[in-house]
Amino acid sequence: MIDTLVEIAVFAPLNKTFTYQWPEWLGEPQPGMRVHVPFGRGRRLGVVWRTTVSPSETPIELKAVIDRVDARPLYDSRRMQWLERACRYYVAAPGECAETAFAWAGNEDKRRWHCTDTAALSLSDDELAQAFAHRGTLSAATLRKKLPASGFYHRLRQAVEAGHLTEALNESALRTSLVITAEPVPERLLPAQQQALDRISHTPGFSPFLLFGCTGSGKTEVYLRAARQRVDSGSQVLILVPEIGLTPQWLARLATRFEHIAVWHSGLSDTQRLQVRRDLPDVEVLVGTRSALFLPLPRCSMIVVDEEHDTSFKQQEGMHYHARDLAILLAQEMDIPIILGTATPSLESWRHAREGRYQLLELPERIAPHPAPAIETVDMRGVEAALSEPLLAALRETKAKGLQSLLYLNRRGYAPALMCTACGDVPECPSCSFRLTLHRRKKQLRCHGCGFVRHVPVACEHCGEDALLPLGEGTEKVEEQLAATLPDLRMARLDRDAIRNETRLMRVLGDFSSGKLDCLVGTQMLVKGHHFPNVTLVGVVNADLGLGLPDFRAGERWWQQITQVVGRTGRGSHPGRIIVQTRNPEAEWLSRIGGEQARDTLDIELSLRKTLDYPPFARWVRIIFSSTRSDSAIQAAERVAQACTAYLPESIQCMGPMPCAIERIATRYRFELVLREITRKHLPWCLMPLLSRMAVPTAVRMRVDVDPVDMM
Repeated sequence: MIDTLVEIAVFAPLNKTFTYQWPEWLGEPQPGMRVHVPFGRGRRLGVVWRTTVSPSETPIELKAVIDRVDARPLYDSRRMQWLERACRYYVAAPGECAETAFAWAGNEDKRRWHCTDTAALSLSDDELAQAFAHRGTLSAATLRKKLPASGFYHRLRQAVEAGHLTEALNESALRTSLVITAEPVPERLLPAQQQALDRISHTPGFSPFLLFGCTGSGKTEVYLRAARQRVDSGSQVLILVPEIGLTPQWLARLATRFEHIAVWHSGLSDTQRLQVRRDLPDVEVLVGTRSALFLPLPRCSMIVVDEEHDTSFKQQEGMHYHARDLAILLAQEMDIPIILGTATPSLESWRHAREGRYQLLELPERIAPHPAPAIETVDMRGVEAALSEPLLAALRETKAKGLQSLLYLNRRGYAPALMCTACGDVPECPSCSFRLTLHRRKKQLRCHGCGFVRHVPVACEHCGEDALLPLGEGTEKVEEQLAATLPDLRMARLDRDAIRNETRLMRVLGDFSSGKLDCLVGTQMLVKGHHFPNVTLVGVVNADLGLGLPDFRAGERWWQQITQVVGRTGRGSHPGRIIVQTRNPEAEWLSRIGGEQARDTLDIELSLRKTLDYPPFARWVRIIFSSTRSDSAIQAAERVAQACTAYLPESIQCMGPMPCAIERIATRYRFELVLREITRKHLPWCLMPLLSRMAVPTAVRMRVDVDPVDMM
């Protein structure tokens, strides 16, 4: 007798799959199906990783699968292969990888089912029919309370396939009723745009393209026309964006060109998520943040990664994947083209393009009828206010002309610290290595690491003096100064404190797009691809922020952010103006700002990285150990470091253990190992066999970050 056995990736951070018997009454098992299995003293959700057959005389008695959640696999064989490759590369547990990938389908209990014919259902499943006796529509969560747990979802699927149950959906649950005004569709492309589109259209199979053009050069139009060609041929397109804040504008662009569009991000309600799931086969273009990569568009024939350089594409919890890199891997598995678009390429992508692994498509000119504006520098040495007189005067002038402005400051709150001028004490978070940020409007001191909140003290708690002084400035302070000096300026703040949900975000962006606001003050939410044709003034409030961080990528990120923010101006029919406030006006880096210097800046930085054997010319893996006890974390790190030195290939250099740049977050002390390999032959694949044998104490968390983008 032959039994069917299945390897299940249980949704848990465990470094292996588990073998179970597959009961015949559940039908045919296939990889990519979710199941419920007995695990420990309870039951867990998991996914069929692979199937095997084995003689029934097994050395141990195997437990059987309890229930089958899906009628058909959520992923086909190519996507399952992609998932396994991702699991190996990111040194992730199979269950952790699968839980990340299938999170989009994790709201089964929220689905509502309507019984079309109770009498007909009772002939095949009387117990299920009885559950619908008094109400014709019930949620899966309610039904689960009425029926035995074993086989529940399988019975539900059988009733659906027989036509006795249909899914009840709230058709009035619109994704959004507020749409940003979209820019008009140009009649014809510029020669460089047309050349890029032709290259994309005529290159078959897997082809990675780097669409590199200065801000305002028309990259989006190339995406949209390439997508139109794919949709006209009956296939689908996936567009990844780095932030939720970009989805309203993308929806506006897409709605004028495509009939069936969908959006996916963490801000959607359960009802909206279920609606997208149901519509996936009919969607023409799906736009979303990094998690949208895991939605299985059945006819996907092209992927676009907009603002490919953005660090928001890197997942920092669970499996530490990079959505851009994982999208390239998916395109390779599916044999389809992928377009990486940016005005400020990551050095990884730039190296690939320079060496011919990516096809480089350049858009060297702006579409706007005027040249890129010159940068005006304001020396802020000796100036106590957040905004200088030249910048305030420019804001007045811009408003008088009926035009709009953006003020960029990548720092939330009123001030980054509160200091006692009598004794020098600065309140710090009791759980983190962070100073507490002053949020004056709510009279709070907040930790931006763990979320700790306390009231602002009346006097210094260290010496008792009433001598507390805010140090520095945040977006809240800029907003306060604007309200005091320019009371007629209609403005809004765009940061994570002011924008708590998608509705508020849509309202602010909609008001600004329609001209109801004169000025937006915000953090990096402002710089990521927004197109506001009426913006003619951009002010960088503090251009010195972010350059002195202990991270070799700090300069690259600073240049990308500043170049992106100054590119928000002069995109329409009016010329733009840029004012940069700095306390280091002689700095050489000021001459690097702007898309015109992008190629030289990238080449210089790439040459420096090559000299130092830093990424992208070496592969780095960062292993972080954290515990509420410092000695436990460092001891675990030392044991792993010794094993790495003893068993990994000699080409891999192990640095550490050493304290992380931010040593303590949320009561947990953090230490790290950094593994480096210039040849890139063994890392990270050689790590899983080693780490799976290492017994790390339960009080210590070990986190593996392959290709880290943040060394803090």
